[in-house]
Amino acid sequence: MSPAALFRPLGALWVLVALIALLAAVCAPAVEEWHLAPFFITTAGLAFVPGALVLAATRGIQVGASALDALGLALLAWVTTPAFAALPFWLTGYFGPMDALFEAYSALTTTGATLLPADELPRSLIFWRAVLAWLGGYATLLLAIAVFAALDRDVPAIRKSALLTVRPDNILSHLPVAARRVGLVYAVLTAVTWLLLLFAGNGFFDATVLAMSAISTSGYAPVDGGLATNFGTVSMLIVALACLAGSVNIALFWDVLRDRGVLRDPDLAGIAALVIGLGGLYVIADTSHIPSHFIDAFFVVSTSGYTVSAPASPVPVAAVFVALVGGAAASTTGGVKISRILLLWRRMGSELAVLTDPSSLVPVTFRGRSVHDTALIGIWAYVLGFLACLGIGALVLTLTGLDFQTAFLANAAALANAGPLLHETNAGHGWDELADNAKPILISAMILGRLEVLAAVAAIWALFIRK
Repeated sequence: MSPAALFRPLGALWVLVALIALLAAVCAPAVEEWHLAPFFITTAGLAFVPGALVLAATRGIQVGASALDALGLALLAWVTTPAFAALPFWLTGYFGPMDALFEAYSALTTTGATLLPADELPRSLIFWRAVLAWLGGYATLLLAIAVFAALDRDVPAIRKSALLTVRPDNILSHLPVAARRVGLVYAVLTAVTWLLLLFAGNGFFDATVLAMSAISTSGYAPVDGGLATNFGTVSMLIVALACLAGSVNIALFWDVLRDRGVLRDPDLAGIAALVIGLGGLYVIADTSHIPSHFIDAFFVVSTSGYTVSAPASPVPVAAVFVALVGGAAASTTGGVKISRILLLWRRMGSELAVLTDPSSLVPVTFRGRSVHDTALIGIWAYVLGFLACLGIGALVLTLTGLDFQTAFLANAAALANAGPLLHETNAGHGWDELADNAKPILISAMILGRLEVLAAVAAIWALFIRK
């Protein structure tokens, strides 16, 4: 892996952050916060200079990278980019250095964990949170279709589509095409959500924040509390539809133009089953507000963490379990992903059939394709690795002074990239009560969750161990 394969894309990403910071600097006066514009301009300069220097130094160099090399690049991107994105949080004086980093990592990984409520922040920083989450959702989709699709070519958890065609020998050769196609779908979905929110009576700023946060399933809102309480039922339903769009495989929107049969995708059935199951448990625990329970259940499945009226979860254990499963592969949600769970379920059915009739041969198929045993072993390894990170992270957090319940819930929310879940399942206790020494651990969990655990290990191996 040549240095250019790492640093040139990173330089381009830093320049992109600089451009977004300039956008925020322009938006600050629009919301009558002129005094905050210089902080975004400073951020733009500090991100642009190293990014531009890297691009200039690597100009004309042909860049190529395998899927494993690209994982190393993704890890560097997730580690370095939030350092620039954290500057406005810190420079404005609302957050200390560690808190600013926590906010930036939480936004870019679409975790949505917040240390200060929106009611205590200027609108410029609320917008900065939302636009970082939107960018993080876009980066997550590119990572899924350009890297994970190549790594999982024997696993039909990523939809085989013209949108997702990759060259495993050189991931970066496909990246510009993938970026344009995914960007088009992602931008159109965001724009449609934004227009619908405007038509529903929301202001320009509120509609912008909600649209970017919903499609990225990050769960940010311009004010605290439930969606129905603050924005009305219609706006809440629009946000729920946008979260659904962010929860399904991005390729579905590309494929459905040519084949309506993709609407029978097993991921959609899995999302529906999780919503019905969790919503049913909510209804059993609390028979009032039945429709709200199912919408709250959907927000848990999408790992966005929005709520209808901001109550605590009626069944916290079930909510955590469902969030750890998450949405579809190649979506902006966190968690293990429904496709993997469905594949393991079918594998269990195959094994039971063999136990019933030892002479039988029952292959595992998914989306019309046979699944190799090596691929299923890889899925088992991923699930076990995810569970190991869940348990070990919780134990390490207890060393920072947290009780085990809070440590487990905080680590689960970070690993599933479902930050608001901590407030909903921990009796009102939230991220603002955590000590500074716990935050680097949780930041690591956010990155692990976004890189899907085993891929993160492979990225570290590619960067520091492989010769």
